[in-house]
Amino acid sequence: MTTRSRSQIDRNLMSRKLSMMLLVSIGAAALSCLVFPAAIALSQDHSLSGSASAFQQAFETINKPGITKVQYNYVMTGRVRLVLFWAGADDVGGGYIRRAQSAADPKLRITQVLFGSDPSKAPRKINHWGAATEAKAMGDSIFMGFMTSANTSSAAKAEEDKKTQAERGQYPFQAIMSVLDADRAVSRTIVLSANKNLNIHEYDEATRLVAERLKTGGPIRELAGNRRKCVESIGFLEATDALINRVLSGSKAPQSVCYIHNARNYTLTLEEQSNLKGKTIHLRRKDGKELDRNYRDLIRASFSTFNHDSGERSTFELLLGNTGELRGVPVQIVHQPNWWFQVELNLESSPSGMKAN
Repeated sequence: MTTRSRSQIDRNLMSRKLSMMLLVSIGAAALSCLVFPAAIALSQDHSLSGSASAFQQAFETINKPGITKVQYNYVMTGRVRLVLFWAGADDVGGGYIRRAQSAADPKLRITQVLFGSDPSKAPRKINHWGAATEAKAMGDSIFMGFMTSANTSSAAKAEEDKKTQAERGQYPFQAIMSVLDADRAVSRTIVLSANKNLNIHEYDEATRLVAERLKTGGPIRELAGNRRKCVESIGFLEATDALINRVLSGSKAPQSVCYIHNARNYTLTLEEQSNLKGKTIHLRRKDGKELDRNYRDLIRASFSTFNHDSGERSTFELLLGNTGELRGVPVQIVHQPNWWFQVELNLESSPSGMKAN
């Protein structure tokens, strides 16, 4: 075998290894803090009076037509550490953060996030994505979210799971609906299957499927009384907004906010913060075009989430604009669940003349 042939084989093996690692890692981590602060755990079945009507009312509220006030689009990069250096791929997916208000009730503020891989761009056509909508009005909060479900404990199991789904023509999702008020929090979780491999561009179809199944049933979990540690009825997205506002107002780390997810108590903590004079971001799109951004006056903020029930912690980092229309807007989102893998989302565009709340 020639040296050139051996080198080509080595490159092919490295490419395959990197693709497999990205397959497992993106599936396991890309959405873990951005869409669901913790993986959805199916709740124990309870018989709760009034829960069915609470969910029905929540569906009616969250599905009312909204008016988009601003939307920020992101491009996803996945990286793995190969001993002494990082290797990865740009433009393997993306998503958006959208802020809106209800057309029927301007007091109802809505935050939507959609993030994940794009199978037309990602290595080995990885298709792992999720979305969440959080609506807040007065003292009440509603959350609905879902994500594709896959076994990502290892590359071999991920590949096997992907093959099994294709053979059966059944592609599973995990979904959750939560309602919070001053007295209690209730959540419903389900696992369902689609008969096609819905991707990030088929959000509307996936949402309709998830909503119909969440309406009809699923185990319910309740948090009330002395078990509830959080005074305010806020979820993960609202808690993140609260800490970002504290950073912008000059408050210093550490800062913490209690929030509720899946009828469980969580704490979101601003662990560290620092000011940056500037940062240049460069990546290459799959169509060959390059994305270059030069930012000035930024704040780097590091966060952690803590699940009071399980003791599980997760971390993520936001690079926030500090002036102008990007003030308080994450221009970069980074999640590194372990030493060898990192997901990075970079702001692709900011609508002219529109500002984040």
